[in-house]
Order: sequence, then C-alpha cells, then structure tokens
Amino acid sequence: MAFIRKFIILYICITIVSCQKEKSEQVEQLSSGTVENTTAQTDQLPNLTDDFLVSVYEAQELIKISQEDQELRRRFCELAYLKDHNMLITMGIAKLHNPETGQPIANQFVERAAKLDAIRWMAYGEQWLKNNYQPAFGQFQGNFNKPIQIIDKAFVGDSLFLFISANLSIE
Repeated sequence: MAFIRKFIILYICITIVSCQKEKSEQVEQLSSGTVENTTAQTDQLPNLTDDFLVSVYEAQELIKISQEDQELRRRFCELAYLKDHNMLITMGIAKLHNPETGQPIANQFVERAAKLDAIRWMAYGEQWLKNNYQPAFGQFQGNFNKPIQIIDKAFVGDSLFLFISANLSIE
C-alpha cells in the first residue's frame, strides 16, 4: 500500500512539473483580478524552482496521509518557511468539475477554493512554526489574516494547483 501511495505522489509531482511549463489559457482567465487583491511584494520573493514547488506539494500530501506525525510537520516548515525572507510558501488544490455531476465549476470559484485551501495550509504553517509543530493537521481552528501573494498555478488533470506566499516574521 505504501508503494502505491509513493507511486501516485511521484506521478502527480512529475505531472505538475511538466504542466508548469504548459499552462493553459485558463490560467489567464483565472488570474484576472486576483493578484491585484494581494499586497505581498513580488520583489521580496526569491526565485522558486518547479522542484521546490513540487517539494511543498509533496510535504503537504504526506501530512494529509499521516496527520499525527509531528516530524512531517517539522519537515514541511523547514522546507516551506524561507527564513532569510520571512516567507512561507503553501499550496492549495481545487477541482475544475463538480465530482457528483461532472459539470464544470466557474473559474472564479475554482481559484477561490484553491486559494482558501492554500490559506488554510498557511494558517497551519504559521501555528506550527510558533508552537513547536502543534496542533496536528485537522485540529486547528483559526484565521490567517496576513497579506498573501499568488506565486504560481498549474492545471493537472481535473485540478488547479495554486501556490501562495506570505511574509510571517516568526520570532
């Protein structure tokens, strides 16, 4: 079973990397109006490679599989929190079609869902950095109220993968 999970994660990661280079026209449609609402500074953001973004995705997926594993949360934070920039990078996923009806979901709702998922991960990351990687995934209830910036998006199969950054200044 573990082999199958690793294979699926590896397959998705390879697909993400290849899709990063071939973003569809939907990205242009989805991006209109979104980045204007964010206030993070683009010039503060270091150069992030596709490999780095895939690693963030992988770290989040591993946490979802083993939600009680504090070591996975620590590794995610060490990877996704860029200390030199006080910047945390997270990823959110949203479906392009309603799983029950198969009908397409409006682009603005797809992006909003992916953005909310990424912000949820941002809230967890901030809590984990401040509280010794606690609480376990799925056990935090709170808000994230800092400015975010959408830094990348990719369509893979029936999903939008959206990456965001935020300045945290963790003491």
